[in-house]
Amino acid sequence: MDVAQLSKLVDEFNYILAKISKYLKNNQYVYLRAFDSWKDSYNNLAAQLNADKTITVPTFRLSPIDYSATGKSIRMASVEKFVKTINHQVDRLQNKIEEMNKAAEQQLARKHPLEKFFHHASDGTPIVPPPAEQRIFVAIPPGEEDLKLFWHGIQPALETHGLSFFRADRSLPDDAALCELCQELHSCRLAIFNLSGQAPNVMLALGLAYGIGKPLIILQSQNNVPLGEQYNDGYLYYSGADDLKKALTVILSRLLKTE
Repeated sequence: MDVAQLSKLVDEFNYILAKISKYLKNNQYVYLRAFDSWKDSYNNLAAQLNADKTITVPTFRLSPIDYSATGKSIRMASVEKFVKTINHQVDRLQNKIEEMNKAAEQQLARKHPLEKFFHHASDGTPIVPPPAEQRIFVAIPPGEEDLKLFWHGIQPALETHGLSFFRADRSLPDDAALCELCQELHSCRLAIFNLSGQAPNVMLALGLAYGIGKPLIILQSQNNVPLGEQYNDGYLYYSGADDLKKALTVILSRLLKTE
């Protein structure tokens, strides 16, 4: 049950209490018919809660000692016990509602850093893409040579592990492309970045990946000046496509096992 449904049940429990209070003001004894109606109402609400399993509520049963000597009415001590039982369940439900409200508030507070770039539902809520455990985000510089390196070095290494990919190889994207890039970066299991030439599209995606704590692999050609990133455990310094394919296959084996 959600908060609104639980709140409605709290109101119904309080309504039973109000009926008991009104009855006691106007009657000296609590007769069986009146008490049975309260008890049945209470037990019906308890059954609803127990079926839902959000919170377990005991049903209320009478025993022989709860009846008066004549058997026509319920002892006042037993009525008071019943009232305490209802009040206790109301307190429990209100605590549960407060707990659920706090959890909802915390969930709202834990906004994903990329969510403003996600697609949004009609009510304005960001549509968080589901995780794609078998897809890898790959950012490479635009250009024919880097594309060849991808097909002959990166893509075969991914295939060895049964992985698919999202390739980000366009220049700085427009709003729609940026939205797609952010969603893929969020969803993919890990990200690979070829820093050769420090292409703007690659560096943008790399900054976003660092910002969200995405596991990543850094690639750099031996023809480029080394960057500080070579001390990263996921850093790969390659000489060509074959060298890249072999080394990347090994790094993927290690990272996929440790995640």
